[in-house]
Amino acid sequence: MTIANTFSREELVNKATDLKVIPTLNGIVEKVFNILGNDNSSFSDLGNVVQYDQAISSKIISISNSAYYSRGIEIFDLQRAMLTIGFEEVRGIVTCLIFMENILKKLKLKEQDLFALWRHSIQVACSAKMLSKRLLVEDPAKVYTISLLHDIGKIVFYICLPDYGETMKALNGNGQDIASLERNTFGIDHQEIGRVIAIKWKFPADFINIIRHHHENQNADKFGAIFRLVNTSNRFAHSTHDPSSSEGIILEKEKDAIVQEVDKIMDFLQLG
Repeated sequence: MTIANTFSREELVNKATDLKVIPTLNGIVEKVFNILGNDNSSFSDLGNVVQYDQAISSKIISISNSAYYSRGIEIFDLQRAMLTIGFEEVRGIVTCLIFMENILKKLKLKEQDLFALWRHSIQVACSAKMLSKRLLVEDPAKVYTISLLHDIGKIVFYICLPDYGETMKALNGNGQDIASLERNTFGIDHQEIGRVIAIKWKFPADFINIIRHHHENQNADKFGAIFRLVNTSNRFAHSTHDPSSSEGIILEKEKDAIVQEVDKIMDFLQLG
């Protein structure tokens, strides 16, 4: 199964360059990313930004009253809602909401494509965060945020190619590497397109590096500890990981917990 090469490399790069989502958000995304990337950030720091976004504030309050967190007393206040959920959980939820509501939905992807991209991204993020905690490597919240964004370059393929999602799903079943297939077909892959988007949207340097190289399984250590977590988790999500590695063994043991966490987040975002 192949995709007709209707777009050149240059056209795909131009499409990535032309994406205009984050600049319309009045700076909230940049502020939130700065807070999420700071190990010393606090409830107050995050609350001071989130309180000015009615959609995110309302969603956090709604989640605090869900069956996952409710203690029988209805919550209406943002600060109390954040305390009920917990800071680490709030950081993860806010990251998802920023990316989901303010980026993916604005780009008007097809529902099945949105679901596939988002579920995979969340699975990689939950897996990488789990590894970060178990191996005591890097800040789990930062690892989670970077992981959510690792496949952002696929957005351009989904927008330009109506059959991209179905084709990739079919080829994944044959164990073919998506990035290699993209390069062979278009002369560019979602990693390189993702780098173009990440630079345009002024992501941190380590975010850009991981987005650009996350499929490079050889010599993964040269890219740093966070890269190894994301790379391993991405391969685990595609069922091409090494079960004999320490990371692979951890992810296999925690597979059920990861699936439950992914389902919970998809439920929060009403994408289940």
